[in-house]
Amino acid sequence: MDSVWFGKPRPGSGQPLGLSREVIVRKAVEVLDEHGLQKLSMRKLAAELGAAPMSLYWHVPTKDALIELCLDEIYGEFDLPAPDADWEPALRGMMHSLRHLALKHPWWVRGIGEFNSIGPNAVAMADSMLETMLRAGLSIAAAAQSVSAVSSYVMGHAIAEVNFTARGGMDAPPPDLGKIADLYREKHPRYVAMLGEQEVWSLEGQFEFGLDCVIDGIKARVTALRS
Repeated sequence: MDSVWFGKPRPGSGQPLGLSREVIVRKAVEVLDEHGLQKLSMRKLAAELGAAPMSLYWHVPTKDALIELCLDEIYGEFDLPAPDADWEPALRGMMHSLRHLALKHPWWVRGIGEFNSIGPNAVAMADSMLETMLRAGLSIAAAAQSVSAVSSYVMGHAIAEVNFTARGGMDAPPPDLGKIADLYREKHPRYVAMLGEQEVWSLEGQFEFGLDCVIDGIKARVTALRS
């Protein structure tokens, strides 16, 4: 596995306009927040910075390396819990922070898994999650699996929300539930019955319900260990 984090950044001396890795990453995050991963190019980014395209490569070897750096920049916005916080409220707080960042930076949640996430901010976040679960009394392996389970739920939910928002979200015309019901009433009556349940259509409610389910499963394991 190759990664930008395995190398050392070059010094910025002699580069135009005080160009540095930090300046490049900050501007790239702005571009990504506005346009997404597909629209990021080194040439366009250089134009935004008022620099020659090749000058960016002094600080960032490839576009993929730049995206790695940008991903870690967002991990740095993560709200870490207090070291002595109880594990359940700490875990809930971290998962709400994770969802918030995913919705704030849609490109970020889409890039996780496709690009490496081994930068210092990402590792600090993961370490904080592990520390929280170890305080609950889990082994290091069970703590890691618990973190993976709950964060995978949050990221999956957030990706669905990001895609929903990209299509207009709550501002888009609502689906015609009557037509959908007429289409499936005979063959799939349970699905049609579900359409009338209002709590199903609350994004916040759906998120909290799923988070409760995952954390309840972890809590059951913690309780079993302590009994």
